[in-house]
Amino acid sequence: MKKRKVELEKRVFVLFFIITFLLVMVLIFIEWQLAKFGITQYEDVNIKLALSNFKITQSEKNIEKQSIIQKLQADNKIIRAIRNKNKLQIIKSLRPYKNDYQIENLIICDLNRKFLYGIEWELIDKYLPQIYQHASKDIAGSFMANFGAKFYQINYNPLYSKEGITELIAIFIIIEKIDIEHLNLKSEYESALISYDIELNKAQTPRGIRNFIPHLNDIIQSMAENNITESIHRLNIEKAVGINVLYDLKNYPSGIFLIVYIRDVNRFAHQSLLIFILILLAITLIMIGLLGNWFSKTILIPVKNISTKMQDIATNPATLEPIESKYTGVLGNMVDSFNTMNIALSNHSKALEEYKIITDNIDSGIFWLDNDFNVILSNPSFMKIIEKENKSQIIGKNLSELLGVKDKSLEKIRDNSTTLPHLEIYPNNKFKFVIFNIRGVKYNKGFRFFGSITDITKEIRETRARETLELELIKSNKAAEIGKKVEGIVHNINSPLNSILGYAQLIKKDHSDIHDIDKIIDSGKNIAQTVKGLLTKVKQSEISMIRPININELITQELDFCRHNLFFKHYVILEKDFQKNLPKIKAAYGEISLCIANIINNAIEALKKSVEKELWVRTYQHNGMVAIEIRDTGEGIEEENIPKIFESYFSTKIGKEGSGSGFGLGLAISKNIVEKYHGKITVTSQLGMGSTFTIFLPYK
Repeated sequence: MKKRKVELEKRVFVLFFIITFLLVMVLIFIEWQLAKFGITQYEDVNIKLALSNFKITQSEKNIEKQSIIQKLQADNKIIRAIRNKNKLQIIKSLRPYKNDYQIENLIICDLNRKFLYGIEWELIDKYLPQIYQHASKDIAGSFMANFGAKFYQINYNPLYSKEGITELIAIFIIIEKIDIEHLNLKSEYESALISYDIELNKAQTPRGIRNFIPHLNDIIQSMAENNITESIHRLNIEKAVGINVLYDLKNYPSGIFLIVYIRDVNRFAHQSLLIFILILLAITLIMIGLLGNWFSKTILIPVKNISTKMQDIATNPATLEPIESKYTGVLGNMVDSFNTMNIALSNHSKALEEYKIITDNIDSGIFWLDNDFNVILSNPSFMKIIEKENKSQIIGKNLSELLGVKDKSLEKIRDNSTTLPHLEIYPNNKFKFVIFNIRGVKYNKGFRFFGSITDITKEIRETRARETLELELIKSNKAAEIGKKVEGIVHNINSPLNSILGYAQLIKKDHSDIHDIDKIIDSGKNIAQTVKGLLTKVKQSEISMIRPININELITQELDFCRHNLFFKHYVILEKDFQKNLPKIKAAYGEISLCIANIINNAIEALKKSVEKELWVRTYQHNGMVAIEIRDTGEGIEEENIPKIFESYFSTKIGKEGSGSGFGLGLAISKNIVEKYHGKITVTSQLGMGSTFTIFLPYK
């Protein structure tokens, strides 16, 4: 997938915009955090002030109750009544104080925790052990406790004797019901004093935060576990809450004081911050526009002009005009470097154009190959030689594939420069002869091959045509001479043969009981038939005109003549497979007869030293051609000799033990005859297993 190209100015502008935008966002984030911190501090101060008012009010009430207890402890009448445990006297002595100080609940217990005055109450029974522990240490105090849904402040103070041995005489306990109205808090925030027992009392909780009761319960439980008295929490963007947990003498939370803070008081701060952010963004966009315009005029436009000129160089570097040098600094140096480069490219382009004209107009093909013999570059003549129409058919293709040769042929030339004067190639399955030259060269840090190829097929064919003509003349003269001799021999054989047959028939007539005479007559007739066939072959071979030929009949006749070879007749197993109604080919009878006879005779010769002596002859149709397949189980041909067997004067028989015949012309003549009629001969062979020759001749 191609990557999308982005113009330089777009990339720079986008980068500039992103960096500026990120910087602005960082500044806004910092401003937001600072504003948030300031707002949080402002809220904390207000909430803590309200919590402090509650603590101050609570302390004032504690001082007030302790002051009353101290006055009671200073009254001798009350002390004597307590010593005497005279309840009537205690009641009488306390009556003035109860009226003056409006004491709601006053309880006096003696040393043995018996109530001398006041009502026995479960709330006091619950805390008496802790109160007496403090009293034993002469400790006065106060705490908050809940009873049901009500909340009470309990003040206690021990009374010790001042005469003789100091001992605990009694404990004064004042109980006062506490609620928000009694506290008279001076605060504009909604507040609540809630008796706490495992969970908040929903009825006592302010309406505005009742939806947050589960969350507040979790907070209070966490504060109790960590023995925290005071904390501030923001429930949402609109409300915050201040919590003061009140613990009893058992250090259990018994009451919760809540301050509900409405955060709308900070709306102005939020609006101011938003306005500041909008102003900052507007200023940023203006700055981006101004800086972008300046950057475009001073840098991007000159660079774009240079880029446009460079694109013109790619199209026509030889005629490009230099850029006017009107810049200084880095841009000026860039323009000077560009003009210098332009001059160098123009000169180089002209030189390349001249070389290109030369390479494009020579007849030889020129090519570059990579280290794997794949084509990198070539001239038009190379494409013409290998029968290709455009460069896409050759660039990146392997040279062996394009030439139609085996890879091993090219691997041999990897290490050395090589010139092959008549290399056979098969581009697009067409046969050609070429002069092939190639050598390796170092290129950058790698290795490449440079080569040339010249088509000499026409010259080779003209040379071979002359050779063929000479062979044809020799063959014609020799055939004519042999034909005359054969005719004379046949005439000389026919006369005595006719006499022999005549006399044999006369003897048969007079001596019909002698059966051996029949054998003489049959043998004579066979000789006569053979002589007649020989005479017919000679006459047909002498006829050089092209005419329709029945290949099956021609092969049958050649095989019949081979039966006069005693080795073939007695040792070779012949198998025939002729296609019926095989189309006739148009050719000179003698030439095709000679071609097939040469291959059959070579096959018979190859069978002489073979253990299995079998010969198969088959005919069939293939792609508009008549195919003649001759397969033997003979010696076979060595692999390196297969390309040479069709060369003139090359013979595998020369130099072999017991073989004195063979001039290396039979297969060369056969190939020339077949190619004359636009056919071809193929061969496959395996040493020690046999060979298969197939002749293809067109019938259309």
